[in-house]
Amino acid sequence: MGSVCGIVGFIIYLGIAFILENFWWQKIPVETTQNQLTVLGSPLHSQINMDGHLLKGLAMILFIIAFLGLTRLLETERPRLSSRIGGLFGIIACPIMVAQMLAQGTVRVRLGRMFISATDEAQRQSIVVLYKGLQSFDMGLDLAFDTFFFAAWILLGLSMFKSEYFGKIFGALGIVLFGITAVLKIWTAPNPPSFEMAPIVSFWALAAYVQMLRSAKSIWTEEKRTFWED
Repeated sequence: MGSVCGIVGFIIYLGIAFILENFWWQKIPVETTQNQLTVLGSPLHSQINMDGHLLKGLAMILFIIAFLGLTRLLETERPRLSSRIGGLFGIIACPIMVAQMLAQGTVRVRLGRMFISATDEAQRQSIVVLYKGLQSFDMGLDLAFDTFFFAAWILLGLSMFKSEYFGKIFGALGIVLFGITAVLKIWTAPNPPSFEMAPIVSFWALAAYVQMLRSAKSIWTEEKRTFWED
C-alpha cells in the first residue's frame, strides 16, 4: 500500500510539474510580475493553476502513507531509531507542502483576479508589491518543507544502508544525494540554488518506493509459502 502510494504520488507530482513547465508556462508571457498576474487572473489559467496545486497537495497526502509504509518495512528487520525519526520527519514535511500548495494556488488566483479588475495603476502596483511579499512567505514554507523532507530521507537512507531490503550502495547513495541537496538549499537560503538537485533526488526516492514494492512482494510470498508449509 505504502509503496504504491509513493509511486503514484511521484507520478502525480513530477507529472504535473513537467506538464505545467513545458506545456503551460513556456507558452504564455510571464516574464514580468504584471504578466504573471494577468495570466493567473484569467478564468482558464486560474483553473489550471489551482487544479495543479490541488493535485500536488494530493501527492503529498499519498506520501504520508508512503512514509508510514517505508518505516514499517524497515522496522520488520529490527527497530531502528533512524527509521522511526526519519518516517516522522517525512510525515511532518508533507502537511507543510500541502499547506503551501493550497495557500500558493489560492493567493495566485485571487491576486490575479484582483489585478485584472483593478481600476487604476496605483491599485495594480499595490497588488504587485503584495504578490512579491507573499512569494517570500512561500519561500519560507518551502524551506521548512525541505528541512524536514531532506532530514527524513537522510535518516531513512541510513536505515536502508543497514537493511537487507535495500543494501549499502542504495542507502549510501540516498544519504549522499539528499545531503548534498540539503547543503545547497541551506547555503543559498532563502533563494533556491543555481543548480537544482530536486529531479535527481526525486528519481532516487521513486526507485526507493519501487524497491519497497519488490521487497513487500518478496515478504508476502515468503509468508505465504511458510503458511502452507506449516
